[in-house]
Amino acid sequence: MPYHRSMTSSFLADRMRLPTFVIGALAILAYAPSLGGGFLFDDFTNLVDNAALRALGTSQRDWFAVALSSGSGELRRPLSMLSFGLDVVLFGFNPIAFKLVNLLIHLANGALVFALGRHLVPRLVAPARSGTLPTQAIALAAAALWLLHPLHVSGVAYVIQRMNELSALFTLLGLLGYAAARVRMLRGEQGLGRAIGSLLGGGLFAVLCKENGILIIAYALVIEAFAFRFEAPTTEARRRMRVAFALLVGLPLTAIAAYLLMHPGWLLNSYTIREFTLVERVLTEARVLVHYLHWIVVPNPTAMGMYHDDLALSRSLLDPPTTVLAIGMIAALGGAAITLRRRLPGLTFAIAWFLAGHALESTVLPLELVFEHRNYLPMAGLLLGLACAVGPWLASKTPPRLAAGVAVAAVLMIAGLTAWRAHQWGDPLRLALSEAKHHPDSARSVYAAARETVIDGARRGQLQAPETTALPGFRHAAMLDPVGLHAPIAALVIEARRGTVPAGAVDDLATRLRAIKTYNKANPFLDLIVSASNEPMALTGSDLETLVDAALANPRLPPKVRAMVMNNYGAWQFNIARSAQQAIALTTAAAAEDPANPYFPLNLAKIAIAVGEKERAVGYLAEARRLDVARVHAADIGTLARQLGVAAP
Repeated sequence: MPYHRSMTSSFLADRMRLPTFVIGALAILAYAPSLGGGFLFDDFTNLVDNAALRALGTSQRDWFAVALSSGSGELRRPLSMLSFGLDVVLFGFNPIAFKLVNLLIHLANGALVFALGRHLVPRLVAPARSGTLPTQAIALAAAALWLLHPLHVSGVAYVIQRMNELSALFTLLGLLGYAAARVRMLRGEQGLGRAIGSLLGGGLFAVLCKENGILIIAYALVIEAFAFRFEAPTTEARRRMRVAFALLVGLPLTAIAAYLLMHPGWLLNSYTIREFTLVERVLTEARVLVHYLHWIVVPNPTAMGMYHDDLALSRSLLDPPTTVLAIGMIAALGGAAITLRRRLPGLTFAIAWFLAGHALESTVLPLELVFEHRNYLPMAGLLLGLACAVGPWLASKTPPRLAAGVAVAAVLMIAGLTAWRAHQWGDPLRLALSEAKHHPDSARSVYAAARETVIDGARRGQLQAPETTALPGFRHAAMLDPVGLHAPIAALVIEARRGTVPAGAVDDLATRLRAIKTYNKANPFLDLIVSASNEPMALTGSDLETLVDAALANPRLPPKVRAMVMNNYGAWQFNIARSAQQAIALTTAAAAEDPANPYFPLNLAKIAIAVGEKERAVGYLAEARRLDVARVHAADIGTLARQLGVAAP
């Protein structure tokens, strides 16, 4: 019998080889149209304009600075940033190369989903259906649907989402090692140490890519509870398994509880930067999860998108009424996952994996409400579990060829939808216009379409006509979002360049500046001051003073943002108002507001050089060098040091 099983396994592995390669090739063809889309959205602030990445092409390169150059997350996501650094070294800032690496990581993740499925499918097919369909075929079908799903286009074609892909890669590696060790344990072999080591090692690397890697423990708990069910050859082995999971789950939960007890106001205070409350977020996320399930099970690319700010907040259980229905649905699914886990292991595993995958980003943390890339790994277990539930049932009810035909048709349909969506992502303007068309009530989508219209015109050496075309879009986006800054500032810049500032525009913008809650929403205002410092505009000194005063009067702006407002206003004073004294005073105030930032003494050094005060410049430069621990500004410091004739850092 062992010989027979080995021969059967080998035969099935041989039969899976060709379909596996075909699916991989199909994925490459489906995603290929998105590779030419260039850098998008946050790629510019995180990568293209990243000083540490830019320095890799110079003698001032510093890999430590690259690793810590991300402003995202508590740990700065160093492994992800190092991977971007390798791209820069090997290919420069070629967006096609960045996206191709993303696609290769996605293909690797698809292979890992298949490999994990091969271990789990035999444990997730209901006993009454076992033997109706080869387990490898079920695992391959689930991996193919996941790999080719159109919801993943944004995760592959949007370069910065590599952070999410890499976190998933190490999470899947850790879970694969865990599952393989558990299979060995069921055969009576040693494996607990390897299982726990795989989780800890994979989790560590995953967290260093993105914080959601911590969910590897939640995924492992789902695998154990629904697939392996804490089974072991001996009572002692079962006890050790339970103790190990009690520690793996209990220790992090205890640490979180202790932190909340020591900082009782942390969670509520963190919502002061959002336009919604903790209760509103929790209520809304129930509807968001239902939307996610709908996009996965009924993949309509026109419903997907980068932005979903057109989704109404849930103010109460009945506002809107779908809130209570969504909560009831999620509760029913959770209850079914617990009560039916032995009768319907595949279906309940799918539910539990999906909910566990959203436990971090779709519950109480004060994050943005909706992002489709949050489904990247939650979708894997969902589709795997559904394949285990539906595949054997379909095979038992239909002739084998018909069942195979249905599976092939589903994969081809999914691939076609992905190729269509990838085509949209292959051109920034086409993408933005498509998103605005399908999300006309989304202020962000409408703004992005107007912005890309201007950018596309600039690429073609035209500006007047594209700005005229975009201006109504900026105005409409400003109307859709009465508190946002991007759209009204974009409209104001166009009009100020043309010599007119509409009546009430400055006052409206000042009102918005006083009211903004999120510090990063001040970025367009910082850019406005820079634009006013570098080119002629109809904005008067009085206009800028009104706007700067409004921003500085906002108590919700943290010192780092207030410092940047002062610094940029100082640049305007130096370049436009020709007041070096005011520029020095404002930049000095910025340095006092954010004393750990080397950027401000660096700018003071530049001003001092410009006004011929070399001795002061040397002092400012020394201070900038002392503060630049991560060497983010090493290239600029080195340039100024050579200009001043002092020792380079």
